[in-house]
Amino acid sequence: MERLAGRRGRAYLCDCVVYAGVAVATVPFGMAANAAGWGGNRAFVLAASAVPPVVATWLAAEQEAGPARATWGKRRHGLVVSDRRGLPIDRRRALLRNTVKIGVPWQLGHTVAIGAAFGGFETRDRLTIAATAVTYPLLAMMILAVLRGEGRGLHDRVAGTAVHPATGTAASDGASPA
Repeated sequence: MERLAGRRGRAYLCDCVVYAGVAVATVPFGMAANAAGWGGNRAFVLAASAVPPVVATWLAAEQEAGPARATWGKRRHGLVVSDRRGLPIDRRRALLRNTVKIGVPWQLGHTVAIGAAFGGFETRDRLTIAATAVTYPLLAMMILAVLRGEGRGLHDRVAGTAVHPATGTAASDGASPA
């Protein structure tokens, strides 16, 4: 197993607490929308379900492109995000990284859950079936990439980033990019 995988996993679990808070904050809106009759409209529910992943993706990107170069969980576990040379990343790269890491998988999961709630498996809805077929292999691939080899996940490969111990950069401490 890649040497930073455990720290990265614990850092991500800490971050998920923050992301869960983002989702919980949308509950009053969801309750009001359902009371207004919008909860029966699958397109509305899919659109509204995109709000928490978009907010979480933006929040993580702002933190990783900021002075700390890390989300709350990464700071807590002594990790920073950089480009492959160990230099800070800009907002564009941080947003790409977190869209692949957070936004896409989260919304794919929502698409599956909402499709199931609206009877998508029973009616063999193509969107529900396709989202299901993509979601689980994508998540497995993302996890395995962090655990094996040099530990760079799909999100790091797409964005040209790496995660290093906060005490140094890849060039100065010999850390494998994760």
